[in-house]
Amino acid sequence: MLGGSAEDDLSYGQGSMARPTAQLAIAVVLMLCACRAHRSPEPKASAAVSSAVATTAASASAGHEEHPIDGNAQNFFSEGELARLSPEERPRWLAYLEHSAKQRELDRALIASELRALGRSEMVTAPYRKAFRLEPEMTADWLKSEEGRRFTDNLRTFQTPSGGWSKRTEFKDAPRAPGMSFYSENTSFHYTATIDNDSTTEELRYLARAEGALPDPRNVQAFRRGVDYLLAAQYPNGCFPQVYPLQGGYHDAATYNDNATVNALRLLGDVASGALTLATVEQNPAAASAVQRGLDCIVKSQVRKNGVATVWGQQHHPLTLEPVAARRYELAALCGRESAWVTEYLMDLAEPNPDVVAAVHASIDWYRAHALHGLRYEHQVLSKADGAPPLWARLYELDTDRPIFSNRDGIKRYDWNELTDRRAGYTWYSEEPAKVLQRYPAWAKLHPRRAP
Repeated sequence: MLGGSAEDDLSYGQGSMARPTAQLAIAVVLMLCACRAHRSPEPKASAAVSSAVATTAASASAGHEEHPIDGNAQNFFSEGELARLSPEERPRWLAYLEHSAKQRELDRALIASELRALGRSEMVTAPYRKAFRLEPEMTADWLKSEEGRRFTDNLRTFQTPSGGWSKRTEFKDAPRAPGMSFYSENTSFHYTATIDNDSTTEELRYLARAEGALPDPRNVQAFRRGVDYLLAAQYPNGCFPQVYPLQGGYHDAATYNDNATVNALRLLGDVASGALTLATVEQNPAAASAVQRGLDCIVKSQVRKNGVATVWGQQHHPLTLEPVAARRYELAALCGRESAWVTEYLMDLAEPNPDVVAAVHASIDWYRAHALHGLRYEHQVLSKADGAPPLWARLYELDTDRPIFSNRDGIKRYDWNELTDRRAGYTWYSEEPAKVLQRYPAWAKLHPRRAP
């Protein structure tokens, strides 16, 4: 998480035990059939998605089934949800879901073949690392060293068949072994490849640095596959899910939490500009187009209340763009923390379009109106402190703008002091918005508000 704490994801509640991925595939089959009744068919789509359903069943019987959804298990792509898409939109979304199902099958087929060869029925976990970051000590000299070369070689082996990386995986000790999960915390298919917690984007930046220090065609190939992964993961409306291939539940939501979407767009922006030079000539314009679609997603998902733009949620419904809940203690809400990072990203754009400019002004207005005073939040402990710098809550109630909190029971609370099992291990307040407020006056001179 850029600017965040890896502790935010350390604990999981015992949320709904639904496994919506197979339901998603079935829904797509039903929708494809419905579409064929009224329009020309999409070739082979139903076969591909039906294959994904079969793969899910095979995975479960092999002892490595889908991980239970630890919170909002909503199926965003149910038959009813897809039916509300316009005739122009529906084919694009169905094609996306079909491709996700195929990529998901590739990831699982690799594990299944390895387990068959080993005569085993269950994966072993990957080695654990709290978070992977491109660290300052990963210099050119270190990358050329035996330790650095081994790290790079190992990192490449943890790239999934779909092209991304999981999270919380250690690369320094050994390459990925046959039959090993890509993820370190369980043996289910969970976070197999993701952009959560800086994953995939940090590995790509690492590979670019490694290639600059010690050229290796394997780095170039892995980088290009990773860029293709990000391009494939992007929804038709420009948003990004937390996990791709789609895993189900809140993992499929359009995700700003922990800077997921912003990290992906910054990486693709560097590909488009040529700042990251390992991409193919075809990937450069594709990345530029993806950034523009991503900006469109950001602008359209900015929450409006009584016609006034505010900020963003941690997660949004991928089709309707309304804020949605994630883990049981992450309620649907306006988000003070991640919205600051979204605003900062928009302010970093060299030539923001008028809609982006308006989004920044609106976000700043909201932050100015919702600063909290007389509080200090240090080491995840809240206390009263006259004269302390302003704070912002992480979550604000959608209807009232009141700060809200929750334990793993999912019950909404308005008092941080009522927190028990989620008091620590999660960042409920932050000062991040102060940074964008400090930058705003200079930015606003270059990008004044539009006349009403």
